[in-house]
Parts: sequence; C-alpha cells; structure tokens
Amino acid sequence: MPGFITAAWLIDAWGRKGTLALMLVGAAVSAYAYGNAPSFAMLIVFGLIMQFFMFGMWSGLYAYTPELYPTRARATGAGCASAVGRIGSLIGPSIIGVVLPTLGNAGVFALGAGSFVVAAIAVLTLGVETKGKSLEEVSG
Repeated sequence: MPGFITAAWLIDAWGRKGTLALMLVGAAVSAYAYGNAPSFAMLIVFGLIMQFFMFGMWSGLYAYTPELYPTRARATGAGCASAVGRIGSLIGPSIIGVVLPTLGNAGVFALGAGSFVVAAIAVLTLGVETKGKSLEEVSG
C-alpha cells in the first residue's frame, strides 16, 4: 500500500513522467540489491523496498499510459501497450531460463534491473508530461 499511496501523491504533486521514471529507477536499484543481498535480513529489506517501487511503478504506469493517446484511440493504444507487456511476460521466462544457469540469481535480478533502467530512459526521453494538460493538448 505505501508504494501505491506515495505514487498517487507524487503523480499529483510532481507529475506522471517524473514519478514513473523515479519508480522505475528505484525498482532497478532495489532489484539489483535484492539479487545481491548478503544476508536473509537484507533480502527481506531489499524485497520490501523493491515492492514499494514496483507498486508505485504500476500506479504511475496505469495513470500515465492512457493519457498519452487521443480520445479516439485511447482504448486501442492502452490495449496495444498492455499487449506488448504481455508478450514480454511470455518471453521473459525463456530468457531467465538461459540467464539463471549461467549468471545465477544475481544475473537474473541484474537483467530485471537493466530492463527497468531501459524503461526509465524511454519514459524520460520519449514521454511527455501530462500533468496539468487537457487530453486534447497532450494528443494535439
């Protein structure tokens, strides 16, 4: 719950693009730390931090993505974006099946962290801030 609540507050106070990028970078750092945790206690701590940022990321993603499409294409655009994510969820386990035996758990979480960084860079470079703008302004 804290990740959802924090993201909801940041989305309104700071903006969608920045909040989503922050949550993605936080998820990347904590996923890497989780995969390299030196003890069980640190595994729990990093896991909680990672979940905080990942729940915040989902909050930001589902608030931000629909705003990026014009009204006439919003459902199709958000649906296509979600479908691309589903394709990733189909391919991911196969990639992990290759990475795990060669790089171990740390390599799997480093791969996840790298994916979050790539997503954050995409949001920062390709995304538009939608805070305070009408949907017509964003899509126009």
